[in-house]
Amino acid sequence: MHAERILTGLMTNLEKKPGVTPQPPHHKPDDYRSSLLDLLGLSSPYEHAITQVRTDVAIARPPVPGEAEAHFPHISELRAPQPAATGQGIDGLVQRLWNATEAADPDLVIEDWGPESPLDRTVGRYRWAWWPLLIGVLVIGIVLVISSLRGIPAGQAKDLRQDWTGAAATLQASAPAAASAAAVITNPAATLTELAEARNSLIGFTSNGSSLESIVTRPFPTPPPLASGAAFDELKPIQADLELAAARVREVGDTLTDAITYRTLLDQAFLLPSLPIVADQVTLTDLSVQIAASVSSSRAAVRQLPIGPSFDSHRNGALALVTRLENWQASYLDALRLGDIDAATELKTEITDRIAVLRATVNGPLSLASASVDAGLGQLDTLLAKAQTELAASE
Repeated sequence: MHAERILTGLMTNLEKKPGVTPQPPHHKPDDYRSSLLDLLGLSSPYEHAITQVRTDVAIARPPVPGEAEAHFPHISELRAPQPAATGQGIDGLVQRLWNATEAADPDLVIEDWGPESPLDRTVGRYRWAWWPLLIGVLVIGIVLVISSLRGIPAGQAKDLRQDWTGAAATLQASAPAAASAAAVITNPAATLTELAEARNSLIGFTSNGSSLESIVTRPFPTPPPLASGAAFDELKPIQADLELAAARVREVGDTLTDAITYRTLLDQAFLLPSLPIVADQVTLTDLSVQIAASVSSSRAAVRQLPIGPSFDSHRNGALALVTRLENWQASYLDALRLGDIDAATELKTEITDRIAVLRATVNGPLSLASASVDAGLGQLDTLLAKAQTELAASE
């Protein structure tokens, strides 16, 4: 029987010396048939009992001769072992089954089917779920950036309002001290000590005005892209008022400074020595030197007198007196040299009277300066009050 031959072959194979089992030669499918496998119903996959229940299982067709090398052979196709007496090597059944191949019927195989992993489905859904989230985050980020850019001019305008309000308040607080200083400076009877104190108060007032002017004259920041400059446009009328207020401070300060300068220079001019009506040669020599020095210093002082609407008229009188003084000194010295008392007396009276009139009329330009300062301080107070009200309303 075939089974007995197979068992005999296995025993013979176990008794052989260990060695490398050669690749079994190619045989026809009929060489592997066994009556025992046929009896068990395993000779063909078509005869297996599983085909009676599982009709969806792809069962390989019997191989066509010549395809045995590319497919798993069926058990019924295994060749029968040769007797040991023939002297031929009998390969192990297990080795032959291990090295055998079998092919499935391509007509019964569903090639596009494959198991779907739950993890793959989860990963796929997770991957696609990120896109809406990313787009939403991107949109929100763009909106926030645009909002931030549009809010920059408003924040900068707010900072400008705060700076302008503080500078305007500081200047307004120093205005009363400036008014008091102006009253002292334009008073012809004020002493030098009072003028020095008034000058210090004026310095603080003009410094505050310069600070305000430096702040309000700065150019507005350039709005970023997608941002409007409307917040800066709202500040332009207030800026114009504050610039005008700073200009008024500068005008008031310049007028009061010119008044102090005018008074100081005029006090240094026309300081003649004692004018006798009779003099010997020694006295005449010394007197001529002193008069010449006085004329020179008076000329230099008058030429430095400030120019302006408040001072021009009086300054012209001082220039005319300097011109007369240059001619007068020669006439006066000749009268003394000749001993002409009447001429010397007349010349002395003339020059002293003109100098006294010039000094007495200094209240004219000082009064004009005081009126100009009062008008400037009044406009300043109006402009500062208006600007502060608008700044508070725009916050």
